Amino acid sequence: MSHAEIVSRRLWSDWFFERVPLPPALFGVLLSIALLGLLVLLAFATNAFDRLAAEGLAWWQDRDGRVSVLVSLLAGAIPVALRYHELDTRRNLEALAAANLWPGAPPDALRSATAGRPRTALWFGLSAFLLIPFMAFTIDRDVVRYFQGSHWNLGVTWTWVVGFAVTFMSGVLVYRAFVDARKFAQLARSLPAVDLLDREALLPFARQGLRSAVPGMIFMTFLALNLGDAGFVLAMALTGSIVLVQNVAVLILPMRGVHERLRSAKRAELARVNAAIRGEPGALRGSPLGSRSEPSLADLLAWRAFVADVPEWPIDLATLGRFAAYVGVPLLGWVGAAIVQHVLESALS
Repeated sequence: MSHAEIVSRRLWSDWFFERVPLPPALFGVLLSIALLGLLVLLAFATNAFDRLAAEGLAWWQDRDGRVSVLVSLLAGAIPVALRYHELDTRRNLEALAAANLWPGAPPDALRSATAGRPRTALWFGLSAFLLIPFMAFTIDRDVVRYFQGSHWNLGVTWTWVVGFAVTFMSGVLVYRAFVDARKFAQLARSLPAVDLLDREALLPFARQGLRSAVPGMIFMTFLALNLGDAGFVLAMALTGSIVLVQNVAVLILPMRGVHERLRSAKRAELARVNAAIRGEPGALRGSPLGSRSEPSLADLLAWRAFVADVPEWPIDLATLGRFAAYVGVPLLGWVGAAIVQHVLESALS
């Protein structure tokens, strides 16, 4: 058995995709198209388009119509994000197993690609539905209207019904992201040693953190499409703060243990080199230079400079910057457009 085969290959999402043998991305696209098609049919059946035309509005100018379309798109995107999160988590665990970072028996946390308890994930999914009334209240700020029949038009009803599936899958995804982040943190703390000369074996920790932060950014990008609506400002501020904290947590948790090990290894190696420079006998025991016979002062100074420059995180700033640009540019674009719109409306009024 190879080291990578240590990891159990069974995933929660396998149960569904074994019965729906489609690529995850294609499944998400088809699901969104089917929901949008059904929404259009219901809009014609309920004369929703005629009412918008009578008011001189297009569907994207109507809050309920716009949100119902976004919810339909999210209904296809969130299950895909969950599937890819599970697949990438398994790949990262298999990469760690193949790197043989644990010379003895592999830790228990490395053996299963599916972390967490299904019952807890279920409760997370059900509890996430509270996000819909929370956002609705921050937008409408009127509880009474929810008890009036006139409020429950097609767009509102669609948002609450389809939104249940969206929030349920989102809750499960958040749970999986946190549980998997804690698993990688546990694996990092159990590392017997880290090699300052070869940090490539530690990249799965960085990939796990970056991958876990992507769905939150996608969710905020979808929500940012509503920033042109002044009623969404408070909802975006509150929800954005929650998602930002979540993203930072799942980004940092898988890498923090490795960061601590790298920092500790750097300090220990610098202490050995400094001791060797002072001429202390046996100072390089345990150092990569220890196998060389009497390294010169120039060698010691060069090695100390190299060790001092070794990054203390399994990811460099350039990669992190590219990640922020890829996922942040669309979000910042919508935010910038909304700010310009609000400024122009204020100036013209």
